[in-house]
Amino acid sequence: MLLTDVGLFSHLIAAIGFSALAVAALWRRDRSPFAGWLAVAALTTALWGVAFVVAARNPHAYGFWLTPAGTLRSAAWIAFLIAVLRPTWRLDDRYRSSFVIAGAVGFVVALQLVLDLRGATEAALGGDRSVLSQLFLILRLTVAVTGLVLVHNLYVNTDPSGRGGVRLLTIGLAGFFIYDLNFYTLAFLLPPPSSDLFNIRGAVDTITVPLLLLSTREAWVARVQVSRQVVFHTLSFSMIGFYLIAMALLAYGLRLVGGDWGLLLQITFLFATVILGIVVLVSPRFRAALRVQIAKNFFAYRYDYRVEWLRFIATVSRTQGGRSIGAGGLHERVIQAVCAVLDSPGGLLFVPDGEMLQPIAEWNNRTITAEPIPRGSGFAADLEGGQRIIAFDELRDGIGDNVELPAWVIANPRVWLGVPLVHLDSFTGFLVLERTVAPRMLNWEDYDLLRTLGRQAASYIAESSTQMALDDAAKFDEFNRRFAFIMHDIKNLVSQLSLVARNAERHADNPAFRADMVATLQSSVGKMNDMLARLSQRPSGRSEPNRDPVDILAVLDQAITVKRQAHAPLTLAVTPDDSGAVPVIAGDTGQIEQLFLHLVQNAIDASPADAPIAVTAGSDAGEVVIRIADRGRGMSSRFIREELFQPFRSTKSGGFGIGAYEAREIVRVHGGRLDVVSREGEGTTFTIVLPRLPAAAHQVAAQ
Repeated sequence: MLLTDVGLFSHLIAAIGFSALAVAALWRRDRSPFAGWLAVAALTTALWGVAFVVAARNPHAYGFWLTPAGTLRSAAWIAFLIAVLRPTWRLDDRYRSSFVIAGAVGFVVALQLVLDLRGATEAALGGDRSVLSQLFLILRLTVAVTGLVLVHNLYVNTDPSGRGGVRLLTIGLAGFFIYDLNFYTLAFLLPPPSSDLFNIRGAVDTITVPLLLLSTREAWVARVQVSRQVVFHTLSFSMIGFYLIAMALLAYGLRLVGGDWGLLLQITFLFATVILGIVVLVSPRFRAALRVQIAKNFFAYRYDYRVEWLRFIATVSRTQGGRSIGAGGLHERVIQAVCAVLDSPGGLLFVPDGEMLQPIAEWNNRTITAEPIPRGSGFAADLEGGQRIIAFDELRDGIGDNVELPAWVIANPRVWLGVPLVHLDSFTGFLVLERTVAPRMLNWEDYDLLRTLGRQAASYIAESSTQMALDDAAKFDEFNRRFAFIMHDIKNLVSQLSLVARNAERHADNPAFRADMVATLQSSVGKMNDMLARLSQRPSGRSEPNRDPVDILAVLDQAITVKRQAHAPLTLAVTPDDSGAVPVIAGDTGQIEQLFLHLVQNAIDASPADAPIAVTAGSDAGEVVIRIADRGRGMSSRFIREELFQPFRSTKSGGFGIGAYEAREIVRVHGGRLDVVSREGEGTTFTIVLPRLPAAAHQVAAQ
């Protein structure tokens, strides 16, 4: 490789820049333990720059040391990254992992130095395609991929709140390794590499010095933390990179031995191995096995409990269209959430149902054909009494208690675990999990987590069952509530029809009375039909009223006429407004009539037979005001405040206690208000205020 004056100047700048970085890292008073590693890496890079300058001045005497210096430069930055990540990987407590990492890095560096000393570097950079030259390039690519993986690991392991300094560091180091990766990839695929790219490396690396220098000014190292997902993705990326490098090396070997067919074999082999790598990478068995190995070799605990718990809650409480999925969906989600913890491909849920444990739900189940389990069997008793995780393999092998397993469990080795669901020390069911796709040995941590998840899942199922029971009770309560209103209205109709029946004995021969009686009967039948329709309504509460124009005085006069038959001293006085227009409101005629009948009947019930009851009506431009005043026994302020408008509370014998409540609700849905003034022993006045419909509006409605 030709060393030019540009390369000399470029690497002289690198030597000066990285020397300054080493001095700055050591000069800081509050330097971290990793400042020493940074200084060593920077100093090694500076010596690499010096080696290039010396070699450029006298290639024959010193050119031999150029490539070993480059090897040590890359190794120094790899060592720095490992030192930074060592606490998060807990290498001080994991001697096996430390030995493996140190051995792998040392082997790669030593092998590169051997190839450097044998002249493979010069041959490779000169375009030679020998095995040693290609191996040298493969090792350089391996180091570049390793560096990028470690840089990625460092960044994602850092707490997001402290990524200011580490962001600059990772950008700088990524620049190193990306440049090397591109350079040696071109050297491998399109030999010989460009001498310009080789000579300018020093200046390119020097560009990263300010980033590395600024990164030392922030205390980001303490915020570096590791997670299982980070390790999983890091190892996956590492395996992809090394797999592709190995396959490229094998493809090169095929090209060498393939003769005229070498290029065809090389392309075919590379394509096939890439497809095979993708298939392996997305394989559930491979991913499950990789997670197991990560848990065994990188962490003191097998699970990241925060991640597992959040995933469990997210799965169980998943919603659809903004609403929680139904109870059946909940059962399936519970199975899925527990299976996800152990990478189990599917499972079933059994719950007590009379004398049997019935399988009521399954998730992704393809291999287990389950049957109900009698609750009187020894297996069911062991499940309900022991409340422990059942390892079916042990029971099949006769280990532990001598429990008679169901035939479908014995015949199917895919039936793996039984997880009891316990809520408040009460057995609510159990899960059957299918065997994992990758072999997995369970320990105390797995069993403790499954027991905890079983209790949490049981609470979800119990809450769902309770909610369903409450919903059913609410439906019955709503029906009973609606029926109570109907009964109250029926009582009023019965009183009216009883009065008609009594008067018929004396006035049956009077044509006017007969006409009035027929009209009353027809009105009563219509009201009864309305009651039946209300009783069959699905929505809760009273239905929204119609918004038709209602002649409020005509309805009031009709109600007074009906009630005057039961209480003769009942009078109606109307005060016309200045305009002389008929007061009209927007509402439901039937409900407004019911309102007046309720309040007048309450006044009649509270008054002696000869006590007067005065109903007055008046209006202005915006409101209609009706007052119903009696001189009965009255009510205390406490009774009005706490009991009058409470449904199903009555002081009358045989009363339903919903007349005043229903009257207030009718007024409210019509946009008005109902006021009460009462004194014990003096009487009560109900004041109804309803919004009046403007004359123009009800004239338009009438048209």
